[in-house]
Amino acid sequence: MARLFSEEKARRLWDSLPEEHRQDHFDSTNMPTDYLHAFSKRTIDKKRGWFTQSLSLRGLPEPMLWELAWCVHQQVADGYGINTTRMGELRRGLLLAVEHGSPAARAAISLMALTHGEWGREVRGALMRTNASVNAYLPTWVENGLKHLQDRLAHAYHDGEWWRLNVWNPALDRRIPQREHEPHGRAVANFSQLTTDWFREAAKWWLSVQLSTERYVWSSVKSRLDHLKWFQWYIDQAGCAGPQLVDSPEKLRPWLRGFVDSLNNHTAMTGPNRGGRLAKNSRRGPLVTIEAFYRWMYDNSAEAASVLGDARWTRLGLQHTVLFRLEDKPRLTNQPPDDMALEDEVISKIAAGSGVLAAPKAEGGLEDRQAFHALMLLIRTGRRMNEVLMMDFEPLLPLLTTGPQPGKEPDGFVARLAYQQTKITGGDPPTIPVDQEIVDIIRRQQEWAREFITAQGAPAGTDPRYLFLQTKNNRLGKRPYASATFHSRLGALTKILAITDSVGRPVKISKTHTFRHTRATDLINAGVPIHVVMRYLGHVTPAMTMHYAKTLAMTAEREFLRYKKVTADGRTAEVDPSDLYDLLHLDQRADRVLPNGWCMLPPRQVCSKGNACLTCDKFVTDASHRDELQHQLAQTEALIDRRQAQFTARHGEPMSEDNIWLAGRLAETSALTKVLVALDQVSVHEDGHLRAVRGAGTADRPEPSSTAQQQEPT
Repeated sequence: MARLFSEEKARRLWDSLPEEHRQDHFDSTNMPTDYLHAFSKRTIDKKRGWFTQSLSLRGLPEPMLWELAWCVHQQVADGYGINTTRMGELRRGLLLAVEHGSPAARAAISLMALTHGEWGREVRGALMRTNASVNAYLPTWVENGLKHLQDRLAHAYHDGEWWRLNVWNPALDRRIPQREHEPHGRAVANFSQLTTDWFREAAKWWLSVQLSTERYVWSSVKSRLDHLKWFQWYIDQAGCAGPQLVDSPEKLRPWLRGFVDSLNNHTAMTGPNRGGRLAKNSRRGPLVTIEAFYRWMYDNSAEAASVLGDARWTRLGLQHTVLFRLEDKPRLTNQPPDDMALEDEVISKIAAGSGVLAAPKAEGGLEDRQAFHALMLLIRTGRRMNEVLMMDFEPLLPLLTTGPQPGKEPDGFVARLAYQQTKITGGDPPTIPVDQEIVDIIRRQQEWAREFITAQGAPAGTDPRYLFLQTKNNRLGKRPYASATFHSRLGALTKILAITDSVGRPVKISKTHTFRHTRATDLINAGVPIHVVMRYLGHVTPAMTMHYAKTLAMTAEREFLRYKKVTADGRTAEVDPSDLYDLLHLDQRADRVLPNGWCMLPPRQVCSKGNACLTCDKFVTDASHRDELQHQLAQTEALIDRRQAQFTARHGEPMSEDNIWLAGRLAETSALTKVLVALDQVSVHEDGHLRAVRGAGTADRPEPSSTAQQQEPT
């Protein structure tokens, strides 16, 4: 910390302030206008007509005063408030330390001279020496207050490459690459827990390159750093021989096997597996990250030696490019559980009870209108949580189609909703069509947001950056509503409503991705084309969309029953379609599903006909397979023509109809023709009384009796 400071740098910070902000104290006589609403309001200035609180920085060493004045200005510019009482106590504690502390404290002229913890200890020591009458929490206030200020100053003083700092804070260091809307933009990546020097510096360089080249986004950096901490934990236990890990190649595999065993035997301290083994993904993640890190370091070993000043990186060998065997890595499990798609009744109950979020606390509510509006948008749009919470203040755009739409319903789409695509880059602009109800929700939230920042003292006419706003230290509306706060609100709503599904399972409303799964499932089951669902969900590939596809049993049954079933001889199936559905167990099994229909052979029996389905009385089909049947007929007829031509060329005459191969193919074409005729007739005669001509492979089947005809399904 101390090595970053220089008096010249501190002077530059002071000189960068506007002239009216270069003061050693602020009161009603010299308060800058932009500080007016940022400072905590405790007293009334009758002369100037506002509430204000004075703040003094006098008595401190001059460079320290410069640093504090610069930090105050940065805090205000970022939309934070200034608690003048706490800031005054911070000044008082620093004065005690520099006047009555240890020699190191008395010699200090910068906030960076000591760590925040050391400053706290100096204040405690000074209080013991002077027996001063102060607030008992003064040392703690000094420690906590200085921590954030020192982070600001560290980034301001640092002249080198940004990645060489141990703490990466995008909110304070604008050099760190970030997307315009970053879900975890206010989070900090702290590399101090990587206590092995060569490992820490290499990890910082690797992640900085991945971030700068847009291979990783900020949230990826955070997760990769968490993975690297597991490796540091094992290095502390087992020791290592530098970047190459061991001193001879034959020792590498046993050393790495020890790391794998440590992960496998580690007890989970939090989460659903608490008290047991880490989840598969939690064990796989560190292995994949460490392997990717070492593979990249091997590929760039010469540059690593130069950039990091450590020639040992050039000693990496090919064995470091594949550190773990396939069996070391648990298979990735990313299948959604059965309860991810919520039932219609559950959604209705959540929507009906969601008003608790906005209701006053005196009425048993949570008094959070923002959370209420956000939940309504989640349910209605199927967006990810951060895509809603990070929406621009004005997210509505006109529809791409303009003018009156023939047959347009009154509650149809009226606008496009732009959202922040926080997970996938590229593709079409992230917008979806929305109806008037969603527009009304957004307009009400905009009214709330304007009222909020006006009450916080934002200049007149200022619109916040985001639609949903953090409510603490956010006077200018620059920071979005925190996802952690939203989870907490929904967790409380879950307890209040205590909703269960049809089988009695508790519904966790805080699992916000269930609303996305539900929306996707509803669209797919409603027959919306997959490319439209892809566009709506913001997916790049169909595989991503099909991850959400969960065909409900009732939907599968409805699709099966919507068509008349026809047998191989062109007749309507004598088995009732609902009984046939149950017989085939289509919602549980697919071993009787054929490319062009279904086999009614009982499950315990074995087929002895090979692929002769088209001449089998156990074969049924319906209009949903018509295209496949038509294609099969055309292919079979074309095959007969080719084989006849070949046969004639070789033998001088065509095959006779008693040729065993030709007879089989003719039987198939006859069956296909009759099935297609029957399907066409079924589609025309919805009453089902017209029966197709018999034939094909069931010529010896007796004519159905009149009673049987009367029992045919209609």
